[in-house]
Amino acid sequence: MDLIENPYVSEFTQKTLEQFGWQKGHAIPEKLGPLLLKIKETLPESKRADVLIDAELMSDEDKDKVKKMLARAREVDAENKKKADKQAKVDAVAGNNAGIAEAYSKVLDQLEVLDDREDGDENNDEKNEKEVTPPVAETAEQPKTEQAAQTDTASAALNVLPFCQRCGWDNRIKFEAEPTERDKEDFLATLLGNNRFKKHYELFGGKMRVLFRGLSAEENKLIYRQLVLDQQENKIATEAEWFLQMLDYRMSCSLEQITDKNGKVLVVMPELKEQSFQPDPEQPLATALTKQLAYLNENVLTQEATKRLVGTQLRQFQRLVEALEAMALEPSFWNGIE
Repeated sequence: MDLIENPYVSEFTQKTLEQFGWQKGHAIPEKLGPLLLKIKETLPESKRADVLIDAELMSDEDKDKVKKMLARAREVDAENKKKADKQAKVDAVAGNNAGIAEAYSKVLDQLEVLDDREDGDENNDEKNEKEVTPPVAETAEQPKTEQAAQTDTASAALNVLPFCQRCGWDNRIKFEAEPTERDKEDFLATLLGNNRFKKHYELFGGKMRVLFRGLSAEENKLIYRQLVLDQQENKIATEAEWFLQMLDYRMSCSLEQITDKNGKVLVVMPELKEQSFQPDPEQPLATALTKQLAYLNENVLTQEATKRLVGTQLRQFQRLVEALEAMALEPSFWNGIE
């Protein structure tokens, strides 16, 4: 069934459709209009001028046709939204990599099947009670097969984490922040001036203000080098730990200071280049990031709750920077700042 995309529903149309149980926001099938006009031709003249067709004059059979068409439209709309949501998740994770896209799509399908089974168990208890459990001897191989399938699914899920590998943002969460004209002006000015882009974020209703700074190219390079060194030293055991460690390193370089609502400086985070550091001769590629992170944890964000809250704002900041970088390629980026 084809649906009308982004339909404009006037008050006249709304009153007409509400006679058949339609509500604002429901989908409208393309063939509904012709059907209503065809039915209207068979009806006596109505005294109502506020609707296209008077449902009171229609037969029960015709009203049922319209209601079923609208109900089917809602089902199709829900299916389309579900498919679009799934595709958005796959695209966010896999990009143009067809192999990852196929693997992650299978993971989502498997999770959907598990969800459906859970719903079925809750809604069909009586039916499940009547089901007879097959003899164990006949299903000896079944547990192994199911366990293998679950293991494969879990492995695929671990190998296709839905996070941005740069900033750690969970791509399953819709990102609604839009750069303002001031953001674009500041971003352009800092690039032209070879400076860091900075922005304040508020916590606790504005009682605490956090200032972030964009990473330098050198800091970004050292973060990935340090992550490789950490892996070689077995300090990182899983992909989840790799992402968390990356975010911690980025936090230690991106956080500049925390002030109260009056501007009083509460804590200041030095830049990475300000850390006195001499690499071990046996590890000439080691960086000052471990020392920088230790300073952050011991002197700036000593409480887990505070670190988590500031980390949430940092991911917003990093996504904003990514959005500004992407928008820089669009002609509309320059509107209002020339």
